[in-house]
Amino acid sequence: MLALRLHDKEDLRLEDVDLPRLEGLGAILRVRATGICATDVKAYTTGARTRLPITLGHEFAGEIVEASDEYREYIGRRVVVNPNIFCGRCEYCLRGEHVLCPNRYAIGIDVDGSFAEYVRIPDQAFRVGGVLEIPGNLSYEEASLIEPLSACFRGQRKLGIGPGDIVAIIGAGPIGLMHLKLAKAFGAAKVIMNEIDDRRLEIAGKLGADYLINPAKEDLEKRVHEITGGRGADAVIVAVGVGAAQRDALRIVARGGRVNFFAGLPAGKEEIPINTNIIHYKQITVLGTSMQTPFEFRRALDLVAAGVVDLKPLITHVFGLNEGLEAFSTALRGEGLKIVIKP
Repeated sequence: MLALRLHDKEDLRLEDVDLPRLEGLGAILRVRATGICATDVKAYTTGARTRLPITLGHEFAGEIVEASDEYREYIGRRVVVNPNIFCGRCEYCLRGEHVLCPNRYAIGIDVDGSFAEYVRIPDQAFRVGGVLEIPGNLSYEEASLIEPLSACFRGQRKLGIGPGDIVAIIGAGPIGLMHLKLAKAFGAAKVIMNEIDDRRLEIAGKLGADYLINPAKEDLEKRVHEITGGRGADAVIVAVGVGAAQRDALRIVARGGRVNFFAGLPAGKEEIPINTNIIHYKQITVLGTSMQTPFEFRRALDLVAAGVVDLKPLITHVFGLNEGLEAFSTALRGEGLKIVIKP
């Protein structure tokens, strides 16, 4: 079968490899759609993976074509899979915080992923509720985006976004736009999008953002305070891995507000100077989130299936797997929003 494999930093190859084998419990999934994530791009530019070579890809949906006896009823079903595999037995899993599981590993990051015609789904994905049937009204392309959407769902759930909130989102890439859609779904009264790319800012406006700010052209703090009557945003989501954006978040959040550093910073730039007195005197809650629990994964799928969140406008490019290198080049150039590969 064909697979898009990372061999080293900036060394990505489309190769013919052996089909995955069903060893023990679990299933084999035929990949029908898989999205390119910023994490995949980061792996390409840094070569950072637990092992190399490896088949990338962790946002995916497909059809179960082979399964062990325990999961035989899944054969022929259209499913979406949480790529994070949790033990289900540790302290964190037992209290519902699976993302902190010390035994966690991920498809496409630690083991071969979905930029291939087939991928192996381990037994534990089934046991912790990470394999969900796709409702008939959703396409494989839409279902492949449940993974990033569910991570955003977790971020907003932890942030406590609710009816009437004024939410500021820094970064209008695919993740920022998912946060926009979710904030609206959760009842935010106003969503302020902040982005230096005017093209993406325009898309945010079309998708329902109430206010658009390009901080490269206008004073971000001044503009947010004008919009909020001098108060600031109730919640701020930093959806771009830039240290300056994290500092900006502290300046535009209201007293007693909440900030989520949703995007991680690049290696070597993890430490930035911030004025912690802002946190202290404004009594701000600052948190970070990543990944998603099985519960959050399911809820995100329910929202999309119910039509509460429409992911179709975020899919701007679709490539075949034989065009995988071109698809990845498109992602590296920052073109479009979500790029989906259909093996």
